[in-house]
Amino acid sequence: MSFGTYARRVRNQDLPYGLRYTSLRCAVERYMPVGYNATWDYITGRAGRIRTDETALLRALDILETSRKARLAEMAAFALRRTTEKRDRRILSADEHRYRHGWRWPGPDAHQAMHRTVQTLWAQHQRPPFPEVPSLVTLDSTVAGCVQTYLRQGGALHPDHRDILRSCLADLSAVRFDHRSPVSGAFSYFLRLRKMAELMAHDALPLVRRAWHGDAERIADVFLAARGQMTYLPRLHTDEETRAWIAGVVVARQETWVAELHGQVTGFAALDGQCLEHLYVAPEAQGHGVGSALLAQVRKVRPGLLDLHVFQRNTGARRFYERHGFTLTALGDGTDNEENLPDAHYRWPTGAEPGCR
Repeated sequence: MSFGTYARRVRNQDLPYGLRYTSLRCAVERYMPVGYNATWDYITGRAGRIRTDETALLRALDILETSRKARLAEMAAFALRRTTEKRDRRILSADEHRYRHGWRWPGPDAHQAMHRTVQTLWAQHQRPPFPEVPSLVTLDSTVAGCVQTYLRQGGALHPDHRDILRSCLADLSAVRFDHRSPVSGAFSYFLRLRKMAELMAHDALPLVRRAWHGDAERIADVFLAARGQMTYLPRLHTDEETRAWIAGVVVARQETWVAELHGQVTGFAALDGQCLEHLYVAPEAQGHGVGSALLAQVRKVRPGLLDLHVFQRNTGARRFYERHGFTLTALGDGTDNEENLPDAHYRWPTGAEPGCR
């Protein structure tokens, strides 16, 4: 039977309570984004004593259904985007394939669910003796360091661990290791290690991908929210005008990349030739590596030169670019931007010819 059928049974007060309880277990079998045991532990841990409390039983189902609805909506949007991308012969990246189909809890409580699951897996991971598999030694110690920092910091990765974790994920994906291993417990040990790495990555590292027209509304939300914090900017356009410009110019004509975290676009960067025209991160996502991930991607696709302008009063952005190796080349008086505010011109790498004026 389907997830929906079991969900209806859970809510049916005419059925025996034991059958409704069993139906919830069957519903989890149909939708278990972090695995059966972890999904069950999470929803029942949040809901309460579901064995005897009907309110807790229904609360657990609500938690599960909320995540499933978010997953279905996300995959529907993904399918539409892929239809467009296939016409342009764009290939799905390995990072996005893992993000869409790997271990991850969709929905508004994504962070809480994944953090709790990593806690549980880490407790299990420390019990058995380490299997004597040389290929796992370095990976295990490296991932362990990331896990300990992640848990100690409440689900945040140390900046130094972001690239390390990405590298570990690539290495774990390359390991050829199956259930026929002669080393007892090695296979399950390896799977748990990879699962923890994936959950941390999907909780704390943004997915950077090309934007499509379906992202325009959320990109505009990020732009308006980020610019709203820059109180020195004059208001030159209405929100409706800004949204139309985002959809018709930034997304339609520029090479735009978005950072997606927990199923939501949290930042974007737009390129026009060799010029980085825009890089904005939603206020609630700032300080979590989103801007750095976007900048790394645009430097990857423009390895020879990047040029950009930033308002002189935007000291946070200036420090950000300088920290990432950009060099100040000139200070402007504002005559080149519509806000008429003094700006600063930055270039990467040092000594390159200008890419935008």
